[in-house]
Amino acid sequence: MNKFTSRILSLSTLVVCSLCTITATADSADAAFPVIDDRQLWRFKVSLDKREIGFHDFLVTRQGARRMVEINADFDVKILFINAYSYDHDNREIWQDGCLQQIESETNDNGDLLKVVGENVTDGFTIVTNGDDAPRTLGSSCVRSFAYWNPVFLESSQLLNSQTGKIVDVTITGQGPDTLMIDGQPVPSTRYEIEMDEGPITLWYTRDSSQWLALQAATESGRMLRYEPVQLPFSTSEDRARLAAAASP
Repeated sequence: MNKFTSRILSLSTLVVCSLCTITATADSADAAFPVIDDRQLWRFKVSLDKREIGFHDFLVTRQGARRMVEINADFDVKILFINAYSYDHDNREIWQDGCLQQIESETNDNGDLLKVVGENVTDGFTIVTNGDDAPRTLGSSCVRSFAYWNPVFLESSQLLNSQTGKIVDVTITGQGPDTLMIDGQPVPSTRYEIEMDEGPITLWYTRDSSQWLALQAATESGRMLRYEPVQLPFSTSEDRARLAAAASP
C-alpha cells in the first residue's frame, strides 16, 4: 500500500466509523443531532489539489427511533489520462439512541476487496472482516461511526475504521470561529481538527446549528484532499445573512 492510498483510506473510511467511550442516552443523542427532516443528504465533490477525483455521499433517513445511513464514495485518480488509482466504498449503518446498531461495508481499494460486518450484541459490538478467523467483540455498549453528519461524534476519543475493523486513537479539538466560502459566498463556521497517526483532518460546521459543511486534509505526499458541498440538507442563507449584518457599519 503506497502513502497516497493509505491517506485516501484514512479519509474515506474514517468518515464512516468511530468507537466512542461515552454512552449516550436517547435524549442527549437527539439534542446533539440537528435533525432537519426525515431525509438528509450530504453530497460532496472530492478534489485532490483542486482537481476533482470523485464524490462522497451521506444519506440519513429517520424511521421512528432509528436512523438508516447510506454512505457511498467513488474516487478515480488519473495521471496523463491513465487511471492510476480507484476507490469504491459502500456502507450501510443502522443507529438508535445515538449508538451504532449494525454496519456492513464493502470496499474496492484499487482491486483489493474488503468487507466489514458489525452488530450490537449483549456483550458489546461484534466485528467481522474478511481477514478474521472469528468475530471480535469490542468492549463498549455504544459504538459510533465516524459520522461527520452527527456532531456528537466530536466527543469521540477512539475511532473504528469501518474498512479494516481497526480502532484508531484520535484527539478532536475545536479551532474556533472561521468563515467558509461556499458557492462564492461566506458562511460563518466553526473549525475542528482531528489529530491521529495518519495525520490531521480539518472539519467545518455551521456556527449556530453545528451542521457539517466541509472537510480537508493533506496527504503524506503533501497533496491536499478536500470535500466541497454540492448538496446540503439545510440552507446556509441565514448564516450568510448574519455574517453580512455583522459586517455592516
